[in-house]
Amino acid sequence: MIIATPQKASQVLGGVEILSPMGLTILTTGILLTVGVPQTMILRG
Repeated sequence: MIIATPQKASQVLGGVEILSPMGLTILTTGILLTVGVPQTMILRG
């Protein structure tokens, strides 16, 4: 079980801050891959 304190809540594994440009890029890519690809396959399938 991972317990995050408020100070470390803005960081993910590897020490990348979520609100930094790199963190937002990783977050956006993850959302697109987990939502966009299955949605496209369902609509075009």
